[in-house]
Amino acid sequence: MSWRRNLLGLAISLACLAFIVQRIDFHGLLHALETFCWPFLIYGVLALATGYAFRILRWAVMLRCAGASVGFSTCAAPFLGSIALNNVLPLRLGDVVRALVFPAAIGVRKVTATSSLLMERLADLLTLLACLALGLAASHGLQLPAWAVRLSATLAISASVVLLLVFMFSGKLAHVLAGLAFDKHKLVARILGTTRELLIGFDAMSRWPILIVLFVLSMAVWAGESGLFYCVLRGFGFTADPAVSVVVMAIATLATLVPSSPGYVGPFHLAAFEAVSMLGGTPDQAAGIAVLSHLGVWLPTTLAGAIAILFHPELFQGLRNRIEPVAG
Repeated sequence: MSWRRNLLGLAISLACLAFIVQRIDFHGLLHALETFCWPFLIYGVLALATGYAFRILRWAVMLRCAGASVGFSTCAAPFLGSIALNNVLPLRLGDVVRALVFPAAIGVRKVTATSSLLMERLADLLTLLACLALGLAASHGLQLPAWAVRLSATLAISASVVLLLVFMFSGKLAHVLAGLAFDKHKLVARILGTTRELLIGFDAMSRWPILIVLFVLSMAVWAGESGLFYCVLRGFGFTADPAVSVVVMAIATLATLVPSSPGYVGPFHLAAFEAVSMLGGTPDQAAGIAVLSHLGVWLPTTLAGAIAILFHPELFQGLRNRIEPVAG
């Protein structure tokens, strides 16, 4: 199944890139890149770095809520390392490594890391959709196609329902599972035990004061990411207000949910291309913005993660140890 998913992702990436290529003139794209004001890319990467600092802080907060004794410095290397692996490996394997391999190096239980990762993804989805809605509201005259509005509404409602269910029932369901006994069925008992531990983690992270903190940190995360897009737009001569860059960022980032080759090549570029085209940019400008915004997100995070892994080889000690159950 994995090779089929990889093949599908590659096909989607190539189709997205082919769609862009047939709409641009390469000489025009090169001219757009030549006229780009490159210091803006540096400013954008600094904004992105600020956003990633808030990502690391948010992960540390979630782990501490679930009982782990970690801080910002402890979480930085495994977080950045997992992002780098996500950027170069298929199927978001970096997330799997952060949940199941890296925890041993920082003294965190695998089940705690897994629950924090799932909560992180849910928070990101809700925050991105909120950013998209706020950006559109603040951008005069900018509208999405009807299908995109319906898709965004569906995602927002689904994520909100999941978060509400987690908030209301995770603790209660964990209590119910604790009362079940399957002593004669070790596999069933193990699965139920792991599920219970996940629910306990969700319950600890979904209390109102924690949710408010996570929402504030998530907004700071995506403000930093939007800063990169804003700087890239400015570097190409766009005078759009920051709300427009939030819309472009949200659309491009949500497109990474689509299966693709490693590094989200293709869907990210096509989404950014179409978003900039909606703003009135030429195809060559839109392609240039798509290329540089992706480069600005992908290259610094990959390098930072590679350096983190290089200087912290102990992160992979979990692979050298005896394989443990997820709830180990």
